[in-house]
Amino acid sequence: MMKVKRLGIIVIYLLALSACQSGGKTAVPGDLIGVWETTAPAYADRFFEITTDRVIFATGENTSDTYPISKMKIEKDSKERKTLYIVCYKNTAGQEYKFAFYYDPANQGTIRFKNQREMVWTRKPLSSASEESETSAVVSEK
Repeated sequence: MMKVKRLGIIVIYLLALSACQSGGKTAVPGDLIGVWETTAPAYADRFFEITTDRVIFATGENTSDTYPISKMKIEKDSKERKTLYIVCYKNTAGQEYKFAFYYDPANQGTIRFKNQREMVWTRKPLSSASEESETSAVVSEK
């Protein structure tokens, strides 16, 4: 009887493990990685950032919320003739959320949310701070 119970626990464990792995974690495409901002006045102090494993939402007044990405889904939208990206992430309580948007690679790339297509988000250019620090290091060596 004890062996059957133990075997049952092992089977349940293996099923749970395979279910978690079967969803598969799709890698975040490199074109999406970066800080994204919009010129819409209502979102002047807002941005979002996508990294290889996290999504970060600036919530205003120098605050942000960071979530680990649990899955990345990529779907071809034949009606729109575009690619829909769905970033799945979980909060600390384990509740899953989906962040869906269309990415257009033209003009250094733009993102439009699935539910707010009129608003355009562009990738923030890399900061020149690293260039400035390199320049000052060279100047101080001379």
